[in-house]
Formats: sequence, C-alpha cells, structure tokens
Amino acid sequence: MNTDTVEIAHGAADRLVDSYSEVFGTDLVPYRGHVHRVIGLVGLQTEIPQELAEPLGVAAFCHDAAIWFEGTWDYLAKSIELALSQLGPDHEQHADVVTAMIDEHHRIRKARHDHELVEAFRKADRYDIFWGLAPAKGVTRSAFRELRTTYPDAGFRRMLLRAFRSGLRENPRRPLPMIKL
Repeated sequence: MNTDTVEIAHGAADRLVDSYSEVFGTDLVPYRGHVHRVIGLVGLQTEIPQELAEPLGVAAFCHDAAIWFEGTWDYLAKSIELALSQLGPDHEQHADVVTAMIDEHHRIRKARHDHELVEAFRKADRYDIFWGLAPAKGVTRSAFRELRTTYPDAGFRRMLLRAFRSGLRENPRRPLPMIKL
C-alpha cells in the first residue's frame, strides 16, 4: 500500500468529516468508518498518484454524503456537486476523475471511465458494503480485518438498511436509483 498518499486521502476526508459532522447526526461514526475503509481499500488495490490523493479523500467523503445533505436516496448528482465544490483551485483539473469515482461507484459492471482509481473506488465501495464477499484485486481478508479494526463498522449496515427503507418510501418504483449497469 502506498502509505503516504493513503494518509493524505484520509486527512482530506477527515477535514470534511470534521467540517460537516453535524449534518450526519448519529450516522457520523458509521459513515466516517465507511469513508476511511473505502480509501484504505483503494490503496490496497492500486497506486494512488500524489496529485490525486486529496481528490480521492474528497470523493470518498462525498460519494454518499448527499443522502444526508439533501435527504434523498437519489443522491449521486448532488454528491458529485458537493465534491466538486470541495475540490478547490489546486485540484480542479481532477474534476472528471472525482466525478467518475462518485458517479460510477454503484455500477454493477466495470467502470466506464478509464482511470484506474475509478474502478478501484467502485470495487472498494462494493467490497466494504458486502463485507468482503465481492472480490477486489490485491485485497486480502486479513487486510480488510485490519481496516475494520482501525475504522470500525459501528452499525454501518443498519444505517444502510434505514437509508434503503427511506428510499423505498421516497420512490417505491425505483428503490435503488443509484445502481447502474
């Protein structure tokens, strides 16, 4: 794992978690753990270029954040909007990769964007949601256990179930609007 760039990504995510902690209420700890496990899982799969470490942290924090910021289960567009507003002028040139990481993170098939971080992000999110049952190249069960020890689940799956029920009430005909083929 490329420790330096992973730590930069964790730092960027933590700054956002600290800035917006009140938005998440009791879901802050489970969501924070998910964000950090996703970053760690990306780092286990691929080399994170120095210039994309901070944008990765922003994407990881924002990828599901509009569920809380906007109160909706149809959250991808608003999560992208939030991420782009957090990039800052030093990282505006990475907007396309950040957009793709968020937009593609629930794609069932391989990501369409060709940057390796996009596919690694997609697999990292899926790996964490399914507790390691969905494969991700380079991720071992022991490495995932270590990530879960450092960044505990803290009720993450219960939180997802609550969000899903809310989304089902929001739009019963399209209960998973973020899923893409």
